[in-house]
Amino acid sequence: MSKKKPSEKELVEGLTPYNAHADELAEVSFTEMGIDASESDYKMALKRIEALFDAEPNTPEGDELEKLISFVEAYENKHHPI
Repeated sequence: MSKKKPSEKELVEGLTPYNAHADELAEVSFTEMGIDASESDYKMALKRIEALFDAEPNTPEGDELEKLISFVEAYENKHHPI
């Protein structure tokens, strides 16, 4: 008796960035998409960082905080180099 091969839909059902293996799910940055972040994006990121400042590591909020910090650092290095 042969097993039925699962469909792509069945394979990704319930898959989120928080329960997937890093090699299985990639996120694309603004730069990789050819989009340059604006001063407004930067200011919104700073405000969101303030709101998430006490987020616990390895939680959705903690992951968001890490990404925002990386974004802000990259923006500052590009637009306000020391």
